[in-house]
Amino acid sequence: MALPHSIHGVGLLLVLVLALGACTPSYVRHTARVQALAEAEQYPEALRELDAEAGRESLDRLLVVADRGALLHRAGEWEQSTRALQEAAELADERETVRLSEELFGRAPWRMGTLERQALHTLNALNFLLLGRPEEAAVEARLTDALHLRQHLEARHRTELEQSLALVAFDEDFRAYLERLAFGLYVSALAHELAGNEESAFIDYLDAWRVTRLAPPGAPSQLTHLPPKLVAEARRLARPELPELKRLLADSTVPATPEAGELVVFVEAGRIPERCLLSRGGTQVWSVCARSWSHEKARVEVAGQSQTAETVTSLENLLLRRGALGALADTERAPSVAVNLGTVVSWLLVPPVGAALVIRRVAEVNNRMAQGWLSLPAEFQVVRLSVPKGRQVVRIRTGAREQVREVDISSGRPAVLVVQLE
Repeated sequence: MALPHSIHGVGLLLVLVLALGACTPSYVRHTARVQALAEAEQYPEALRELDAEAGRESLDRLLVVADRGALLHRAGEWEQSTRALQEAAELADERETVRLSEELFGRAPWRMGTLERQALHTLNALNFLLLGRPEEAAVEARLTDALHLRQHLEARHRTELEQSLALVAFDEDFRAYLERLAFGLYVSALAHELAGNEESAFIDYLDAWRVTRLAPPGAPSQLTHLPPKLVAEARRLARPELPELKRLLADSTVPATPEAGELVVFVEAGRIPERCLLSRGGTQVWSVCARSWSHEKARVEVAGQSQTAETVTSLENLLLRRGALGALADTERAPSVAVNLGTVVSWLLVPPVGAALVIRRVAEVNNRMAQGWLSLPAEFQVVRLSVPKGRQVVRIRTGAREQVREVDISSGRPAVLVVQLE
C-alpha cells in the first residue's frame, strides 16, 4: 500500500515543479544596462545590448519590440522605428485576448496601458512626419484618439473594474486629461496641416487645446501659443466654433507675416516613471515612482528669437496622478482578474495543487506589475515660431547643454524638428 502513496507524492511534487518552474524573467532587471546606455545617448550600443539580452533570456517580446522601436526613434532611424512600433502595436492587440493557458500555466504576458499605447502611436506619427509622409502620420496619430473612443464605449466596464481593483472613486472631472493624450492630438493636427487637410487640422488643434484646459491645477499641460492660430483658422475656414473662440480668446490676434514660415520643435524630455512598491495602510501595493531628471524646459533660439518650450503632455504627471489605480488598471484585464479569483478558489478546493498555482500566480502577477516601457520620455514639449524663409540655424538649449540643427523654412508648410533631452 506504500507504493500508491509514493506515486501520489511524486505526482504532487511534479505538479508543484511544473506550476512553479520557468517563471517569466524580470525584463526591467535584465535590461538595466540597455537603459543606462540609452540615457548616455549611446543608442547603437543600447540596441546591440537589447538584442543580446533578448537572445540570452526569454524576455517579453512586446517589451523588447517596443523598446527597440523607441531606441531607433531616438537614434534617428525613423524607417526602422516605424516597423518596430507597428509590430509592437500588433502584439499589443494580440495581448488584449486573455488566454487561460498563458495566465495559469504559461508566462503571464505584459500588456500595454492606455497612455503607453497612445504614446506608441504618437512616436510613430513623429517618425512618419520626419520621413516626409504626413498622410501616414495623420493616420497613425488619429489612432491615439480612436483608442479613446473605443475606451469610451467600454467606460461602464472600466469604471467597475477600477472600483473593484482600487476601492476608490475615480475623479471624473479629470478623466479627459488623464486618458486623452493632448500631444497626440497636436501631432495629429500638424500631420493633417502638412497633408493639406485644413478642417481636420483645426479640429485636432482645438481638441488638443481643450484637453490642456481640462488639466487639474498644477498639471504641466498648456498650449498658450495656439489661441491666435485657432481664432485665425476658425475665421478663415468659417468654423461654427468662431463665436465661442472669440468670446474665450478675445485678445488673441496673430500678425500677418506673408514672408515668414513656421518652425515646430518637439522635445522629448526626461525619463518616464517606473513601477514600484509603496506601503499603504500597512500593506505594500504596486504604484509608480518618478525617476530622476532635470525637469528643465528646453529653450529654442533661431533667427534672433528665443522661446521656452511648453509642456503639452507630461506622461510623468499623468502616471503619478493615476498612481496605484493606474498601475492596476493598465496591467490587469477583467478576465485576468477572474483568473486571480479562480486560483484562490482552486487553493480552497484542491489545496496542494491550488497552493502551487497561487504561489506561481502571485509571482507572475508581481513580475508583470513590475514591468514597464522605460524608453518613453517623461514629457513632450513644443515650441512653435514664425521664422523667416530660408535656411536657418536652430539651437536647442537646456542648462549647459546645446543641440544645433539646420532647417529649411518655407511659407505655408511648417518645418518640423524632434529632439531628445534626458
